[in-house]
Amino acid sequence: MVLHFIIEKEHLCTKETLINRIQTAAKAQCSSKIKGALSLDIRSFYNMPIDLANSQDTRTSAEKGLLRPVHISILQPNLQYIQEALHAVTDDASLQIVELRVSQFYSMRPRMEIILNTMGDDMRSSPPNKETSI
Repeated sequence: MVLHFIIEKEHLCTKETLINRIQTAAKAQCSSKIKGALSLDIRSFYNMPIDLANSQDTRTSAEKGLLRPVHISILQPNLQYIQEALHAVTDDASLQIVELRVSQFYSMRPRMEIILNTMGDDMRSSPPNKETSI
């Protein structure tokens, strides 16, 4: 089973707002608790800095993923919020997640994409047919 969530993130998105959006998206795709080992892929898209956005060449490079954020270090809090929110569809996400991949990008549309995959499926990390945007 693959669940794919796209969570829109404005600049001052609070912890509670983020958790609520993830829980809502998760419950929309999965009505029962997921058992067993899980793979989690987190793709964070941060607001593009003005100096990158002002130049067409650098903006294009950033949107293609050639220029990536290296100074942003908010992985740990976001991971904790995601694990807390995933309790809506898992028994204990912090124990069930056995594989984790995190990618950071710049975008003109800040958001977070979360792909939760049960181990034993085909382990694809591309989005499934069903996805939820919040």
